[in-house]
Amino acid sequence: MKAVRVNSLRAAGAAFFACIASALAAPTVFATEQAPLAPFEPMRAVAACAGAPENAVPVTYDSDESLFVSASGERFFAGDIQMPASEQADGQDDGNNSLQAYLEGRPDLELTAAPAGPENRWGLTPGWVFASSGSDGDAVLLQAELLRAGVAIFAPDHAGAACADALRAAEAQASQAREGLWGKTTPRLVYSTAAPKSFSGASGHYVIARGRIVSLGKTRSTRYLNFGNYWKTDFTVTLKASDEDEVNAALGRSGWTLDTLEGQVVEIRGSVQDRDGPSMVLRHPEQLVVLNDKRAGRDGQSSN
Repeated sequence: MKAVRVNSLRAAGAAFFACIASALAAPTVFATEQAPLAPFEPMRAVAACAGAPENAVPVTYDSDESLFVSASGERFFAGDIQMPASEQADGQDDGNNSLQAYLEGRPDLELTAAPAGPENRWGLTPGWVFASSGSDGDAVLLQAELLRAGVAIFAPDHAGAACADALRAAEAQASQAREGLWGKTTPRLVYSTAAPKSFSGASGHYVIARGRIVSLGKTRSTRYLNFGNYWKTDFTVTLKASDEDEVNAALGRSGWTLDTLEGQVVEIRGSVQDRDGPSMVLRHPEQLVVLNDKRAGRDGQSSN
């Protein structure tokens, strides 16, 4: 069995109601059935994730650093999303240029931000970013709008259960409509754990993996979710044994525990590491979703 180290994740961000149309084929996904999500509701996302947007501070977008900056100098990044970028012919990511273009296309946009968690070691604060187009317009959660437009993918870090449901519903809307990144072949967003070699180019990238858990393992400090019979090459998920109770509490809302996941089809999202085969670390319970339905779960979704 193996333990891995995953680099700290940073989500950068900005854009509003961006909707990228594409006629390219959708990325390959692991075929499975999932209970339907509740329809995405913009104001539900605001209430579930951030509460009161009136407590947020005005910010502007710094395109050089891909951050939101307040007048007092506080620097925010958009929490709980990742914004995968396609690689251009010169080897550079197009993410920052695209984000800047989206914002420049909305000169009337007013942005505010509220902390989603504590400041990190780089002096950056994960934030819930709100966007409105004037004093008469309701502020919406920018992360949800980016997910709904297919510009970003959900990357749980601070979201509670209700917030995660709302953001996952926004992402599902984009996925079903093949909006933005979901209508392109690159960057690849979803991988099958049944094909571990397909992760060879994904190391260091935040992706979604889907597949069946073959076996479970446990040591004094670590739990293992094994997606194949040979851990040296197959996909593996690890979590700290100290996090087991928190994960079980989340899974329990839809009738599961870690000990009952053997043989179940799941979705796990996170940063891919390549050490004795591809692997991810489960740091937040909302990274893990059970796809085959056991109980209705929250809003009819089979997930934690």
